[in-house]
Amino acid sequence: MNIVVAIDTYNDANGCTIATKRLVKELRERGHKVRIISALHEDPSDPDFFKIRGFVMPGAEESQKNMEFLMGRNDYKVFEKAMEDADVVLVQFPFPMARGVIKTANRLEKPVIGSLHMQPQNMMAAIGKSGKLIEKFIWFAFKFFLFNRVKVVHCPSFFAAELLSAQGVNAHLRPISNGIPAEYVPGEYERPQWFGDKMVLLNIGRHADEKRQSLLIDAVKRSKYKENIQLMLAGKGEMTEELKTKGEELPVEPFIEYISFEDKLKYLNTADLYVHSSIVDLESLSCLEAIGCGLPCLITDSKYSAASQFALDDRFIFKVDDAENLALKIDYWYENREELKSAAMKEKVLEEAEAYRLEKAVSEYEIFIKEVVASNNLDDEFVLEPGIAKVSII
Repeated sequence: MNIVVAIDTYNDANGCTIATKRLVKELRERGHKVRIISALHEDPSDPDFFKIRGFVMPGAEESQKNMEFLMGRNDYKVFEKAMEDADVVLVQFPFPMARGVIKTANRLEKPVIGSLHMQPQNMMAAIGKSGKLIEKFIWFAFKFFLFNRVKVVHCPSFFAAELLSAQGVNAHLRPISNGIPAEYVPGEYERPQWFGDKMVLLNIGRHADEKRQSLLIDAVKRSKYKENIQLMLAGKGEMTEELKTKGEELPVEPFIEYISFEDKLKYLNTADLYVHSSIVDLESLSCLEAIGCGLPCLITDSKYSAASQFALDDRFIFKVDDAENLALKIDYWYENREELKSAAMKEKVLEEAEAYRLEKAVSEYEIFIKEVVASNNLDDEFVLEPGIAKVSII
């Protein structure tokens, strides 16, 4: 099948770009031809890369620079060339480029699948603004550029689908997980000597306000066992230096730096507990990766996050933005480390992870694409009804 993916930036800038890269890689390995329309591609030599000009949104300069992210400008000639033999077009971001891509696809009678990979809160954090009025405006823009222009939308969770439905989007909403790549499995890794006998709390991701890594420092600072807790904040971003300064308040110096893929797998397999404090998640790639390796997750109950679906029970959930409550949960698991590190606990986590393996997710996505193509065929009576899909139809 010939598939066109329209995505403003194609690299490891954020969760959407990472998830899209994984999907594209898997689709190509399954024999599909995938073309990429983007302003920025990590591998410009890709023969199926169709480059457009990019821009930075006013007010988000620092955030986009740190993420190495550009928004795409509309270029109808490039869009048309990329879509010549396309069976379907995937649009990944609800930004201005989406409108032009959809217009071109409609003119060429190509079916389009929209994707929900971000919330207004992500944009608000990038520009340093907050409030209900701006949230409503961003939702209006998202719907104007993408969601009110397509008949079908991929959502990485039921939580995401329910968000769009609540916003009045009258499209077929298909929840399919972004999936856990094959590399994220339990491995034989020697626990680093520098861990000692400390309880190791791991967090991986971009250092940004909405990720709330500073809350983890505050919580460890309140813990009864802070003298024997090693906090790891792996990643980088606009708040890295601020986190390093704040980390000086802890008796055990926190690990705050970017790590390689190899070290990422090592730490996911040797840490005691993954702590997820981000308040905005439509699924959470980092939690998926953690459970894929059998690492239990302690997760915030933020109303803007779907991540709590990965908590095994209430003992693995803490109140949003509540350092005191998080400290109590950390203390509980410090006192119950034997259970936390038991084979039975790991087995429960891995059992949960099986439903989210990337191979299964992409197989579901392939079925979804076939359904969308069939529904676009005027000679076919197959129709995708608006609303949240509960099961695959074919």
